[in-house]
Amino acid sequence: MKTFLKILILLIFGIVISMPDTSAFAGEKETYNEIYEKLEPADFEYIFGIDPYQAEDYTKYMYSPYPLFRVGVPFIFKNTKIEPGYYILTPRKKAGKTFVLFKEQGRVKYMVPVYNIDLVDPLFYNQYIPEKKKGFWSKVGSGISNTIGRAFPKKTQRMPAPKAYIEVNDIDREFYQVILFYGEHKYYMIFKQQ
Repeated sequence: MKTFLKILILLIFGIVISMPDTSAFAGEKETYNEIYEKLEPADFEYIFGIDPYQAEDYTKYMYSPYPLFRVGVPFIFKNTKIEPGYYILTPRKKAGKTFVLFKEQGRVKYMVPVYNIDLVDPLFYNQYIPEKKKGFWSKVGSGISNTIGRAFPKKTQRMPAPKAYIEVNDIDREFYQVILFYGEHKYYMIFKQQ
């Protein structure tokens, strides 16, 4: 009976210790507030909204290398309000800072600073992005283009676009955290909710 009581007391003590501390969650919310306040909006503009590196990117890859993102609710960053719509997200470095460009019809419409850059797990894309199944004619076409590409590699073979994935998290109904997975990196952005 004594052994049973000792095990019961240790079990209860272990549960009490492992319970989450609500003050830790409050501190995490404050850090998002601090991050949001510390971020500075872009202090530059692109002439006529044209990204100077866009043409180079589109000639290097077989198709647009950047992901298309559908915004369903307004995202607010300081004095920038990103309206609902479809945007191509493009990460760019400028003056030592990293920004994500929100492009609409090929023109830069909004620029949002990134507060954190991290590496993507090499197995992430295999786990979350399914492989496209090819039909018979698709296999024949890709076989022919690969054969021609091997015969004339400098003129015909283009690189496949980097894999991309977008994740949106709701943080306490106060912030949206958007994580852009692009190639080997992931870019973290934060927006206020209305």
